[in-house]
Amino acid sequence: MSAPLVVVAKDSAEHKRWQYVQWLYLAGFLLLTPLVLEPFEIGKMNRALIMSVAILAVNLVVGFNGMLALGHSAFMGIGAFVTASMVQDENWDYWQVLPVVLIVGFIMGVVIGLPALRVKGLYLALVTIAQAAVFPTLVNIDELGIAARTGGPNGKGVSEEVIAPSYLEWLPGVDGARGGSAYRYWIIVLMLGITLLVITNYLRSRPGRAVLAIRDNEAGAAVYGVNLPVVKTMNFAISASLGSLAGLMWCLDKGFVAGQDFTFLLAIDLIIGLVLGGVGTIQGSLVGGLFVVWVNDLTKRISIPLGLYTLNGDGPLAKAIFGLILILFTFFAPGGIVSLARLVSSKLIKVVPLTPAGEPIEPLSNFDPGMESTRADAAVKLAVVPPVLLAIGWLLMSVNNLIVGVLAFGLRMTILMAPVAMLVGSNELKAHAAGNRPDSVQGPANMARLLGAAGTVFVIVYAVQRFVLNY
Repeated sequence: MSAPLVVVAKDSAEHKRWQYVQWLYLAGFLLLTPLVLEPFEIGKMNRALIMSVAILAVNLVVGFNGMLALGHSAFMGIGAFVTASMVQDENWDYWQVLPVVLIVGFIMGVVIGLPALRVKGLYLALVTIAQAAVFPTLVNIDELGIAARTGGPNGKGVSEEVIAPSYLEWLPGVDGARGGSAYRYWIIVLMLGITLLVITNYLRSRPGRAVLAIRDNEAGAAVYGVNLPVVKTMNFAISASLGSLAGLMWCLDKGFVAGQDFTFLLAIDLIIGLVLGGVGTIQGSLVGGLFVVWVNDLTKRISIPLGLYTLNGDGPLAKAIFGLILILFTFFAPGGIVSLARLVSSKLIKVVPLTPAGEPIEPLSNFDPGMESTRADAAVKLAVVPPVLLAIGWLLMSVNNLIVGVLAFGLRMTILMAPVAMLVGSNELKAHAAGNRPDSVQGPANMARLLGAAGTVFVIVYAVQRFVLNY
């Protein structure tokens, strides 16, 4: 499958249909998460989404600005402790603390960024590592009343419970045993969505393009009039503000903060999530947050008998499993999970950009294999294999083993490829009607369209059933 199965012009009707499928899958994921997960699992998902915001903050500096800053765990801690202090000691609501946290994070970013950004490369990394390492100690000191505000070594709890008001109990999962966790989930999803929208528009704006220009060619950006110190410092401050927002979300979800939550180990997790998700991509921040939390949790529950020794989450070699996974991803997905996903996606669909006049930069006919097309045969395989893997996955669910369970979940998710088979089959039939395909294409194309449509209907019906039964 060297050539893509589907070639569409950007923003064309066919491209929009493809995007609608992706948005539909995302909506299904968001709606079903608080309904099918247990309360403690919803808590893990909340933490994963919070980590995504923190990784996005790191990405603004490392991925989009090209600077090696590794101390954002401290900014998370600042946001968390400011939130806990204002909510618990001053009786503020969380929404009232939000602008304060953003402003404090921004100011701290400017204060730390002005001297720190005078150095580059490994020296900047060393400065920010020191920032992350010293933060847990600073929150415990008694001078200036810091320990009184932060709770010192014992941490600080927040007695205010985040409970859904009666007019929001219609949200999925909120009215029931999952109530508290599910309501916090929806708050975090809302904050994450707004954050992604703001950062996406920021990167497309004039200041955002200046940040990208510095990453790509610092000397060239200076020649074209970019004020390097100002742009770097402002971007670092925005990143710090975003990290503080992640700290607020952390406090909102856990209701307790302590200095040991924001050690240098958290900073390492943020860098791991950034690299594995994809440096310089917004989607990579989301994937990285999910990976760091869920894969870390899975490795703690793995149990592998090795003769006289059993490798499990409680043993001294437990971290070796997670380390092995990191090494494998480094070799097989050096650009991160998002880069790997884009590579796979490019084999399925190619989106041709448009010229300023609104025409494809290259005629779509140049990508058409004509009478030699094998797309219909590939679409049949794409329509037949996922249902088979789905059946195998369901059978494997009866096996009481974590690794087998993860494998079964992955096999079942292949059914999500059904719309692709349906789309390819429909396109091949249109090409045949236009005289660009031999008659032998009709059978495979019809089968691919039929099986793909059946798989698509199955996915929709199954998702609706789970939603109705659990809502």
